Amino acid sequence: MCEIFAYLNYNVNRERRYILEVLFNGLRRLEYRGYDSTGISIDFALLPLNSGASVFTTFSRPLGFRKIESLVKFVYESSELNLEESFTVHAGIAHTRWVTHREPAPRNSHPQTSGPENDFVVVHNGVITNYEVCNTDAEVISKLAKYVFDKANEGEGEHIISFSEVVLEVMRHLNGAYALIFKSRHYPNELVTCKRGGPLLLGVKNRQPKELFFSSDTNALVEHTKKVLVVEDGCSCEVAASFHFFFFCGA
Repeated sequence: MCEIFAYLNYNVNRERRYILEVLFNGLRRLEYRGYDSTGISIDFALLPLNSGASVFTTFSRPLGFRKIESLVKFVYESSELNLEESFTVHAGIAHTRWVTHREPAPRNSHPQTSGPENDFVVVHNGVITNYEVCNTDAEVISKLAKYVFDKANEGEGEHIISFSEVVLEVMRHLNGAYALIFKSRHYPNELVTCKRGGPLLLGVKNRQPKELFFSSDTNALVEHTKKVLVVEDGCSCEVAASFHFFFFCGA
């Protein structure tokens, strides 16, 4: 069984180091369930902020390793990451995995991405039974999300489909019991979650600082908040960059 965790801060400056520690501690709280690989996805500048460039792009960068502390060591020793960079709003996701398809290896760790551009990144808890069309069940999900998005926006300059609509359409094509957390460069600073048969909890800190946590296990939430909601089966929850919650059901 896999475990999932997500953290979103809103209208409060958090350094990347702080964000990473929240994600790493979430993983540590989940490791008692057992795992063979782990990974995270955070925002990362393609160009250094001090490079003089007028525009830079952020994306969800999946990092996967066999052990949590190996992941922690790599991130903190990486020269690419500016740990002091501050974010007023940021959404990060994390995952521990017990292998269900293919061998345990960093390349098969979650988060799984839709492709080199990281249009959609997903962490997954549960089993997708109609996964055979691709290499791993989570890989199916992220690529399907990109397909739905691209199909809906063919010939259009602006988004004509919301993040939740993408996820609900993905759910309609999946068989099995699962809980999912999505992140996308097309919908910056947003998270969308959904579940059908898998555990998924939402922890909320609605006083300053405003912070939000998703997890498949209460053990990763209790140190942050006592306000915990259960995401209902067949529903998705979209958390916009404005810290508004939108629940959609009926998938």
